[in-house]
Amino acid sequence: MLSDLFDDSALQSACRDWSNANIPSELALDGLLERIRQLLVGMKSFPRFVSHVDLICLIRQWQLRNMAAGAGSWLRVSRHDDWPSVTLWREAGFDVAEFSDGFDVRTRPVRFPWFGAQEDIFDDVFAELISRTSLEVPADPMLRRLLRNDTCLSEGQREALRAVVHLPADVTLIANLPTGSGKSSLSHLPPLFHGEGHLTLTIVPTVALAIDQARRMEELLLQQSPFWEATPLAYHGGLTQKERDDVRRAIQSGAQRMIFASPESATGALRDALEHAAAIGRLTHIIVDEAHLVATWGSGFRPEFQLLPALVRHLRKISHEGAKRSIRLILASATLTKGTIDVLQKHFGPAAQTELISGVHLRSEPRYAFKRCRSKAEQRERVLEVLKLAPRPFILYVTKPEEAVAFCALLRDEGFGRIDHFTGLTLTSERGHLLRSWNSGMLDGMVATSAFGLGVDKADVRTIVHATLPESLDRFYQEVGRSGRDGKASASLLFYTDEDIEQARSISLQRLIGNGLGYKRWVAMIATTVWQQPNSDLVWIDLDALRSDLHQHSAANRGWNFRTLNLMALAGLLEICELRSHRPESRQVEDEVVREVDAFYAAVRILETGHLNEAFFNARMNTIRSVINESSDESVEAVLDVVAGNIEISHALSSTYELVQDNAYVPVTRCCGGCPEHWANKQVSSKYGKPFVSRTSRFATKKGWRKATATLPLLSPNLLIVTCPEAAGGAVIRGALIEALLSKTQPHTVLLDAPTGSQEWTDVWNAVGRAGSDAFIDTFDPGKAASLDGGAGEVRIVLWSTTSISQDVRGSLLSSPCDLTVLVIPKDIKDPDRPDRRWTDVIDHLSFDTLLRELSA
Repeated sequence: MLSDLFDDSALQSACRDWSNANIPSELALDGLLERIRQLLVGMKSFPRFVSHVDLICLIRQWQLRNMAAGAGSWLRVSRHDDWPSVTLWREAGFDVAEFSDGFDVRTRPVRFPWFGAQEDIFDDVFAELISRTSLEVPADPMLRRLLRNDTCLSEGQREALRAVVHLPADVTLIANLPTGSGKSSLSHLPPLFHGEGHLTLTIVPTVALAIDQARRMEELLLQQSPFWEATPLAYHGGLTQKERDDVRRAIQSGAQRMIFASPESATGALRDALEHAAAIGRLTHIIVDEAHLVATWGSGFRPEFQLLPALVRHLRKISHEGAKRSIRLILASATLTKGTIDVLQKHFGPAAQTELISGVHLRSEPRYAFKRCRSKAEQRERVLEVLKLAPRPFILYVTKPEEAVAFCALLRDEGFGRIDHFTGLTLTSERGHLLRSWNSGMLDGMVATSAFGLGVDKADVRTIVHATLPESLDRFYQEVGRSGRDGKASASLLFYTDEDIEQARSISLQRLIGNGLGYKRWVAMIATTVWQQPNSDLVWIDLDALRSDLHQHSAANRGWNFRTLNLMALAGLLEICELRSHRPESRQVEDEVVREVDAFYAAVRILETGHLNEAFFNARMNTIRSVINESSDESVEAVLDVVAGNIEISHALSSTYELVQDNAYVPVTRCCGGCPEHWANKQVSSKYGKPFVSRTSRFATKKGWRKATATLPLLSPNLLIVTCPEAAGGAVIRGALIEALLSKTQPHTVLLDAPTGSQEWTDVWNAVGRAGSDAFIDTFDPGKAASLDGGAGEVRIVLWSTTSISQDVRGSLLSSPCDLTVLVIPKDIKDPDRPDRRWTDVIDHLSFDTLLRELSA
């Protein structure tokens, strides 16, 4: 009888004495052991239906992990008929020692000689080597109180959260944070910060992500208010009719604090409720997760995301007109290229009204290897050989749905039992089941197109194999990014053929409609306008309209009409604002999500009066087509340069994601967990320091400080200097002064020249926490004037402890764009112009006791 916990010893016991083994029903604490436990449970119940390929592969992975940790290498295995024979173990690459009561097996190291120097590509992965550098920083008091975390996962997350709280509401935040840097917290913070009566809308790309985010949000809301009760936080087609009605009513009444929804839901079923919330000022935040999808064209194309710019503009306009309030907009992504940022600034800007917070470092977990195959047959052979030995779970990526089906069938024929496939053609009803099986460990492998990616956040994916050539480094990197999310080493293997190169070159081009056909389709659609929305510039058109030379309605025809509209939107001729499956004038509420494939009607806003002038139409369409085609060509060539060894992958990825321009600065911290060029010194190349994170440059206006300082002697219109004793009792006095200033001036920031974690820093942290302030705590270098530049509109307290100050620092304080700086200094600080005298003898200032009296008056 085994214990209730399935661990290493329980596995060894089951292998040794299978006839008497009793596999626990309780989940194992370890992901790999849990997959083995599930397989053994299946063997006990249905031994003929459990694959020996799966069993041998998982045992190999378990042995290699233990061997890397210095544990024993041999495993006693039963001779039971349910188990693989001695021959099968040997054929699978195990050493076998036979005994009368069974036999011992020990796996040999996994090697692929045809990878050359990278033949040991899986060693770090089997060993579960920790490959991620911790970038955690202490969380500010307000963040710790609301998000229940002692740390922020990165400096970028902390700065983005600062922007969520303090950025002016009419400025769009673009948060560019790598995977694992805490993007999801940008959605969680506003409902916790603002409370009931305020609504945050988060747009997510998948139902799975909506449900997962809603679960975490519910936990946080219950921790904040144990008796909180609310309607579902995730709106999707799986809700009952009553639940959907309850959500809409709760949004309109103000009871709903957060809603996670797809673009289709936000622009369809939830639209009326969101408009009502915006009009009365309850809709305070809109977050778009995976915001790069708004600008994507190609295999990752999501037509539904093209609806968002118009929706956001519309809701912001309603809020301005009805409630005189601005809705804060946050666009979040882990992979933003220059072109994507340009599109986001154009659609959600203007650029001057966007703030980019970026803290980008390349992934250190993947080990990259590339192999050009002479034929599809060789490609299949190599992929099959790799997956029979690969650490699990794995994802096998292809480009076309039919390729996924074929590879899945091939693997099943070879004995893979715990696998399935997932593509853009997978039915919604099947997707939920597949994702649950994947996340619970019931599947060890998924054969997929790029549709299996966004919102699929399984932490322990160990292997990514591409049996294709992705058409862009961005797609490749996003798909590789499904692995190693727990910070442990992963493997990325890419096998490609000449056919794959041609497929990659054509994949974007085949989606672009020509001018002649596109113009005919547009003329037909605008000629069959079904409704002009009252008091609006929206025109509803029939997506079923037939161009002049067609005579049969079909889903394919609607699809091409929609693609025409999307290309026109990219060309700036119109905006697509809403989709419906029924005639729009009925105002019938869409209870189910309306996707592009289900839509029969679209609302558009025409932006150019010359849209029916064929020459003007063609010119605009030619321009955007050239941009897309040129970008497509460059993207494919960039991938080819990497896989052919012409450019090292971290250099190529840096070029893809780096950006230096006036209103967007994105440096990339390079690293490489291992590639053909870095294989010999991968432990060195995988190390990286903290990425550069730009500080928020502007802050929402706070008015309380003006009244508090109205009668005080300012050195300049935005600088108040206060002296504080540095001798005995100084810490107590300074603490009282800080708390008084926090209460009266309500600063955005408190800065001090002591290191994080020091006693001085801890005292300030505690004071900010006791005051319940939303201020963030920064440290600065008193020798670097630039560290005190500040942001436009910022109110801050600067705690200066040394007895000298430079002319440069004084100049930085006097010229700062901050609304107010309260500079707390020692009384004996030296004059920066004449160090032989005290600065306080020649400048306007207040002593701490005078200020305390003034603030308490």
